[in-house]
Amino acid sequence: MADITQENLVKEFFLNNPNRDIKHPEVVDWLTVEWKNRKGGVFCDPDRQIRRLAQIGWLQKISKGVYRYDPALVEDRQL
Repeated sequence: MADITQENLVKEFFLNNPNRDIKHPEVVDWLTVEWKNRKGGVFCDPDRQIRRLAQIGWLQKISKGVYRYDPALVEDRQL
C-alpha cells in the first residue's frame, strides 16, 4: 500500500493480533522493520502513535508498556 500512514501500520499490527496483551518492544520491532520494508525510511516515534491510539480509546493500556486491541471495546472518542 503506497499511501500507508504510521497510524495505519500500528492499527494493522493490532488488528492482526486482537485480544492479546502485547508488550511494547514486540510492537516497535515489527513496526520499524515493516515500515522500512514498505516505505524505505525510518518510523519516527512509534511510541507516540501507540499512546495516541490508547488515548482515543482504540487500544487498551493494560500496564506500563503493555497494550491490547479488543474489537468489542473499541471506542473512537473525539477529544
